Amino acid sequence: MTNDELVNTIFDEVRKVQTVNGRPMVSDEQTRVDQDFAQACRDFVAAEFRFNECAKKREQPNFDVCLWFDLLEERYLCEKKVWTIFTAGDRSRYTGLMFLEFRAALFAGGKLRANA
Repeated sequence: MTNDELVNTIFDEVRKVQTVNGRPMVSDEQTRVDQDFAQACRDFVAAEFRFNECAKKREQPNFDVCLWFDLLEERYLCEKKVWTIFTAGDRSRYTGLMFLEFRAALFAGGKLRANA
């Protein structure tokens, strides 16, 4: 399939989007994915916060190293879930850079909107 054929196929799919009251209709599946992504982002931010709070105490004599590793693992798993949903299987450099920008914005508390 040539690039022109691929583009036309994509546009055909876009034209098939149903509208309700002039707005694109969102499927239940898309709503579920959006909710899962939002929850994964909340979990990731919370895991990062818990890990950082624990890491601040590393110099204390009774520092719990096992807790530190548990929180490190939790943070990793949460970030992996956000990354997996965000990239949707696209492991290109461009998508990776977009994720890093999104990640930075997520922790900065800024607006998470598309550049249009």
